[in-house]
Amino acid sequence: MSEIVEVIGIGEVVVKPTISLLELCITSQKETLELCRASVEKRKPYVYQTLLNHKTRESDITEMEEIREKDGNLKELIVTVSATLPIREATEVISLLMEKLGSTVSIQQIGYLHSCESLSESRIKAGKRAAEEAKLRAADMAEAVGSVLGPCLEIVEEACTQVATTHDKRESWVVDTALRQQETHVHTPIIVCTTLRARFSLLAYGAPKKKKS
Repeated sequence: MSEIVEVIGIGEVVVKPTISLLELCITSQKETLELCRASVEKRKPYVYQTLLNHKTRESDITEMEEIREKDGNLKELIVTVSATLPIREATEVISLLMEKLGSTVSIQQIGYLHSCESLSESRIKAGKRAAEEAKLRAADMAEAVGSVLGPCLEIVEEACTQVATTHDKRESWVVDTALRQQETHVHTPIIVCTTLRARFSLLAYGAPKKKKS
């Protein structure tokens, strides 16, 4: 029987956020609630159309309103519009809204999310890198003992962690992003790290390798 070599391979991929969570407020102060609502309704179509023109899906836009009493018997209506859109589109949306609507629209919050798709792709890449590293280590060990690396007999993923880090890497924390989007600190990258255990056969120099049937 062939000798066996067992190695560990580790692969890492850094994932940057791909989605922006944009929360903005449309406000109006008038003598009556009806006037406030009419004023807000004039601006809402431009807000919605701007979002839709920048790759926001209609299903990813939500809206809620708040009514406040102001001094002088004035009413204030605040309509909060929340939307998710590609991160590269968010700056352009904010610029267009500020240019067109001015102070009547304010940016309440900008969050940054990692999509399930980008994390899944990164996990696959991390696994491939771990497998490549395992094969290189096994080949080095085979050469060190005067053998030739044979086929891989077994490969098992032992762990796959997803760790968020700050820019200076002084802080880090494990995040659970398997089944949902994960909100992190502004522009926080996630490091996907996969650990594999692999077993290869070792062949003596000149020993023929079996052909695949």
